[in-house]
Amino acid sequence: MARDLLGRVLVYDDPGGRRAARIVEVEAYLGAHDPASHAFRGPTPRTTVMFGRPGVAYVYFIYGNHHCMNVVAHAPGVAGAVLLRGAEPLVGLGDDPAALAGPGRLGRAFGLTTAHTGMDLVRSPLLIRAGEPVPSSAVSRSARIGIAVSRTSARRWRFTVRGSRGVSR
Repeated sequence: MARDLLGRVLVYDDPGGRRAARIVEVEAYLGAHDPASHAFRGPTPRTTVMFGRPGVAYVYFIYGNHHCMNVVAHAPGVAGAVLLRGAEPLVGLGDDPAALAGPGRLGRAFGLTTAHTGMDLVRSPLLIRAGEPVPSSAVSRSARIGIAVSRTSARRWRFTVRGSRGVSR
């Protein structure tokens, strides 16, 4: 699912108006098989949503400063999620893709909080819609960012749109 999210559009309609951005960077996290996943040790009050149905948001707060959004991506009972790491602005977010380069910046721009956890990304004000497909020739794969101590750290579970300024550095 991680690769398939590239090029899709994240849309949020709230009382302040519409915000939309094209997803250009993601990372996959594989639950019980991935020590870097929040769901690695099983369900907790914070991660229960990751064990539920796919297509809902899992938003967590990190470093006392950033809200980061994941898309639950596995069948119910099997945890897994895709972190949204970067996007290009389309509506209501200015013109600078660098402002959305990084999961914390993306979360801030969309006004995300942990209250968004569990939102259905197909039927709520926070949506992921079809976008312009990204051809394979424009996709790069690499190791995830900031995952240093893990047997999965070298896996190429980070997907980016080559050349996009919305990709974190």
